[in-house]
Amino acid sequence: MAANSNSMLGEMTRFVELRQRLLFLIEQMYVEDVDINHVQENLVTGMYNYTKPMPLYMHDSTFSLLNLKSSDKAALGFTVKFKKGKVLVDSVFSKTGASLINIESNDQVLSIDGNKLSEVYYYSDFFKLTVGDSNSYSNIKLIRDKDTLDFKVQRKKKSNFSLIPIPNSSPNSYVNNFENGLKLFDIVYPDSVLKSKITENGIRYMLEQLDPHSTYISLKDLHDMNAPLKGSFTGVGIRFQIFKDTVLVVQAIPGGPSEKVGLMAGDKIIKIQDEMVAGIGMKNSGVRDRLLGDKGTKVLVGIKRGISDEVIDFEITRDKIPIYSVDASYMVNDNTGYIKLNNFSSTSVNEIRKAVFSLKNSGMDNLILDLQNNGGGYLKTAVDLADEMLTGNKKIVSTNGRKFPEKIYSGNKNGLLEKGKIIILVNEGSASASEIVSGAIQDWDRGLILGRRTFGKGLVQKPIQLPDGTQVRITTSKYYTPSGRCIQKSYSGGSMAYRKEKYSRYKSGESFNKDSIKNNEDQVFSTLVKSRKVYGGGGIVPDVFVPLDTNGTSPYFSKLVRKGIFNQFSLYYVNKYRSQLEKKYPNFKKYKSSFESKKALQELIEFAKKEGVEFNKDEYEESKKTIEIRLKANMAQDLFDYKKFYEIINELNTSLQKAKEIINNEQAFSKLIN
Repeated sequence: MAANSNSMLGEMTRFVELRQRLLFLIEQMYVEDVDINHVQENLVTGMYNYTKPMPLYMHDSTFSLLNLKSSDKAALGFTVKFKKGKVLVDSVFSKTGASLINIESNDQVLSIDGNKLSEVYYYSDFFKLTVGDSNSYSNIKLIRDKDTLDFKVQRKKKSNFSLIPIPNSSPNSYVNNFENGLKLFDIVYPDSVLKSKITENGIRYMLEQLDPHSTYISLKDLHDMNAPLKGSFTGVGIRFQIFKDTVLVVQAIPGGPSEKVGLMAGDKIIKIQDEMVAGIGMKNSGVRDRLLGDKGTKVLVGIKRGISDEVIDFEITRDKIPIYSVDASYMVNDNTGYIKLNNFSSTSVNEIRKAVFSLKNSGMDNLILDLQNNGGGYLKTAVDLADEMLTGNKKIVSTNGRKFPEKIYSGNKNGLLEKGKIIILVNEGSASASEIVSGAIQDWDRGLILGRRTFGKGLVQKPIQLPDGTQVRITTSKYYTPSGRCIQKSYSGGSMAYRKEKYSRYKSGESFNKDSIKNNEDQVFSTLVKSRKVYGGGGIVPDVFVPLDTNGTSPYFSKLVRKGIFNQFSLYYVNKYRSQLEKKYPNFKKYKSSFESKKALQELIEFAKKEGVEFNKDEYEESKKTIEIRLKANMAQDLFDYKKFYEIINELNTSLQKAKEIINNEQAFSKLIN
């Protein structure tokens, strides 16, 4: 007993020290002034949120034990659980408003007083909706047995029971106290809850209330997030996909450990280290965890090849596997190259340079750089990439914060892309480092930005490692383009509204009409050479607007995409007919020019039916070209190389097609940039 008490005391001490460390860091480093007491309240609120739907009621003796003042508010009388995107009634308390009108367990709750439960992410937010003055009412809409029902529910005080004091719901400061909050969990929460998990969730919530980009990162998440930015990870070097409970090798990465021992596309992985992974419902993460490991360690993989039932064992020595940030690079016409960059990693600039050398050897004078859906990465990489395109010692970006003085990043070397025309493709998914590059190129009138308004992330985070190896990233500065623009969009409506903002552009019409873009007239700037008008306060507005293309889509096509049919079917089809396809299309050039889709499309339709997507002739005809191109692209990556996917799918890339049209028209290009 004494040992257990000492353990709990040690754990408590560690959490208190962690809390103190975080509050100190926020107070000293955060980009704006903060109310540190409010920050601490958010920490405790986040801890309560981890407990999912805790009981709304607790016997008064509990509160007496903790010397707590009970809440004088009343509740509707039910708790919820979150399951597969639905909010369901978990339990109903007797003699409450919910029980009196017969609300039942597993009823799906749609809204409370018009507030959609699908948009409620924290239990504390649910608590605020259900709690109010005694005898007040709320209107609840729910689904039961496919019927939509409306209830008017009265809040009632429950005899001898009081409401659990969620932070900020009671004037009693006790509940906002970190240490006392931990004690409270031991009494009021019926399940065993790890305090480390409670604290972790509290930290996440606390940081999220500062801004949407300050965050806490666990050890596992830290590894997963850093691997793409570092440009490598350690493993066996395969791309795989699970199809019909079978792990199929899509590609053995060239030069990787698996290719060296002889693994091939189409191989079925049956066992890993004598453990069955086929036919047992193994998830992608389970396969990945078993294949990853330290460099130099060995893993035994059993595979089946072709129609043979023989299991072939391969001993693979794990090694460093590169992660490429350049998805594709090829010539789109005689003098124009195309490069698609998926993030800004430590290896991105070297990859770009390699691609540029190759493209120039093929006759490239002009470049189309595709940053669509590129969410960013390292600031230094963005600066170095912009430097490749800008001449002289030009300012590329600057950062400035409350406790961090202005820091200017400028170009300082000759670049490979200082000559020739440049067009950068962007959309609502282009963020952070993508916006740094786009902003610098636009401000110096070096090239054209084409597409749709970018995401609008202009906050800089500083990563700080905590004593346990986990990490917090705290926003310390804002960055500014060379003309002085901060392109950070507003987050005053909270993180939920912030995350959904790019989808609201679709509803407002901005995705389809440039005139629907709401520029901030209080933040007007001029480009530095041509004095063109540009705006701050909400992303980079493109010089050439290209609307979101919905042509060639249909409900049938959308179902195929949502169900993952294209990926599944192309893998199935290529695996089934690989030898015939390789004979018919010995190289990608032959495949690209003469692919025959009729047979594959027929089998796709039948395959989709078996997966629950019923055929609709009219919708199919409406989307036939799009379906054909998507299928052809997916099969190309399975037959040849995943990068070949883009050479096919880009036939549907309307921004790229517009850029090709402009870049070789000297008059049109000059007119736009002037």
